[in-house]
Amino acid sequence: MKAAVIRKYGKPEVFQIEDMPEPSPKPKQVKVKIIASSVNPVDWKVRSGAIAILTGWRFPKILGGDFAGKVVECDSSVNDIQIGDEVFGLSNAMSIAGAYAEYIICDADQLAIKPKLNFLESASIPLAGSTAWQALYHMGRLEPGMRVLIIGATGGVGHFAVQIAKAANCYVTGVCHSRNAELAKQIGCDDVLTYDTTDIKKSKNKYDILFDAAAKYGYLSCQSLLTPKGTYVCTIPTPLLMVMHGFSFIFPWKKGRFVGVSSNRKDLDQLARLGNAGNLRPFIENTFPLEKIAEAHALSETEKVRGKIAIQISDEI
Repeated sequence: MKAAVIRKYGKPEVFQIEDMPEPSPKPKQVKVKIIASSVNPVDWKVRSGAIAILTGWRFPKILGGDFAGKVVECDSSVNDIQIGDEVFGLSNAMSIAGAYAEYIICDADQLAIKPKLNFLESASIPLAGSTAWQALYHMGRLEPGMRVLIIGATGGVGHFAVQIAKAANCYVTGVCHSRNAELAKQIGCDDVLTYDTTDIKKSKNKYDILFDAAAKYGYLSCQSLLTPKGTYVCTIPTPLLMVMHGFSFIFPWKKGRFVGVSSNRKDLDQLARLGNAGNLRPFIENTFPLEKIAEAHALSETEKVRGKIAIQISDEI
């Protein structure tokens, strides 16, 4: 099978397109012909070696977590996914056999039937969408009518968080650069604060959930923005936030929590439900073929991408 492979850590140029052996499913696993994938920041952090202490020095590695495609083989123990099903899912980003390839093996509970979106759109959802869902529902205990502030509202995770909160009938304020203010409104923000023209920490409004999807503001600096029982959620587990994460389950003060995304079918099904209802749709700023994965990573590393970068692996979109 064709795959984008790295044989050492480094800059985007370390990617090589190679023929690799096709994998075979083990017990409780399925084999998926991948039609599309997408780029997440964790992918280039793995590629660069920034988190080598977690990913190790075993090569070659096929990176990529997100995928959408068709099931072509199932282990006999899998009875809720069938050959021919169109699925989307999230593989372990720390593994050596990821989604930048024509085929992938994953546990059956790491994928779900994809929404009625195309494969590029579906492949752009799993990691960022699951992060947003788990931040708002698992950590923030999202409920209808809440006031939600989302920092990084037009980024990969943030633009899903906006749509998820709006689907729950919440009042959503998005924080982004002024050049992205119009996009923030288009995806559903009721109000937009532009961090390059406004000091958002001086806002007089209070929020039930503050989700720092961009990991730009700390827990302490956001206290004035929270209601008395409000929750601050971030994607980066700083030492202080880890302490507050534990304490906030015990004491009734303003909560500080971090979200570490996990792949599970229950959350993917919820995201697919929103997609099918027209309440969740990825904004894809750029699409690259697998052969240009290095260019896709270089663009993602600028950290100025709006929405998602999709990777087309098969012509069957």
